[in-house]
Amino acid sequence: MLFAGSLFLASCSSDDNSPNVSLGQYDNGVFVVNEGNSTITTSSITFISNSGAVEQDVFRNVNPGAAELGTYLQPMFFDNTRAFIISGSANKITVVNRYTFEYIATISTNLQNPRFGAVANGKAYVTNAADWMTGTDDYLTVINLSDYSTSTKTLGVWSERIIEENNKLYITNGYAYGDATSVTVFNPATNNVEATIQLGFNPNSFEEEDGILYVLGSEKLAKINLATNMVVGTPITVAASTSAGAKNLNVEDNKIYYTVDTAVYAMALNATVAPSAPLLTYESQSEYGRMYGFAVNDGKIYIADGGDFSSDSKAYIYSTTGSLLSTITVGVGPNSFYFN
Repeated sequence: MLFAGSLFLASCSSDDNSPNVSLGQYDNGVFVVNEGNSTITTSSITFISNSGAVEQDVFRNVNPGAAELGTYLQPMFFDNTRAFIISGSANKITVVNRYTFEYIATISTNLQNPRFGAVANGKAYVTNAADWMTGTDDYLTVINLSDYSTSTKTLGVWSERIIEENNKLYITNGYAYGDATSVTVFNPATNNVEATIQLGFNPNSFEEEDGILYVLGSEKLAKINLATNMVVGTPITVAASTSAGAKNLNVEDNKIYYTVDTAVYAMALNATVAPSAPLLTYESQSEYGRMYGFAVNDGKIYIADGGDFSSDSKAYIYSTTGSLLSTITVGVGPNSFYFN
């Protein structure tokens, strides 16, 4: 009996840890957020499975009776089991199961032009642009994830992208064409700003790797040591002032990726000089939607083109050596990729 029992326990342990156990229909692939336009029916989420199968408008497919997501969808964010989909125009967040996409809840309090979100210590934190006219009224919406109740915390400076690292929140102060030139360090444990790191340029994207925060502006790339909250060395010039400007920073497999107009550049994490030649370029007819969405993951480069922002557009998947692997039709105004 003891021997049989040990076999049973070993079998259960093996099954529970099996990488082949599915968590839901959408647990192996990438979501594309299509922000849509002023027509409410155009906002959607596209799913591309690891096998290459494409499903349009997964939220509506799974939840035919639920309220619309809203328009001008912002990049969504995850916790362990949930996805949070931000609608900038509807001032709400739709919560779904990240693996099945089944509707869970709608959050619609204390939101005014919500932008980006992150999760820390059982709460979600969402940046708000408020009236868009000045950064002095920008704030965080703090969401208790046990009951979805909300409160606010004034930041008083342009506040856009937000990420969590080691139970701290890092917030870029400034939009792609804003005025602020810093990164805010926010401590959820004290509910207060812990530090403001001055950069000398306006940040538009950032990512953490091994204790270093890589922060990109239209012309410069800076590295911040998160142990000291200090900029390491001199920022690297990555684009000329007369160019379209650098954006879309990603760090993957010990390389820094970013875009300038329709070109993708790559360089080593320890590089001190930016590359002069791009890794790849693609053709775009979009006036405002070139490289509208960009990500690098698992040996592939993902590009979303905004198109005309009124009809379905395209996503392109490349190898990290620059070879085009596939072209996929997605929704209106694709702006970001999220990997499950």
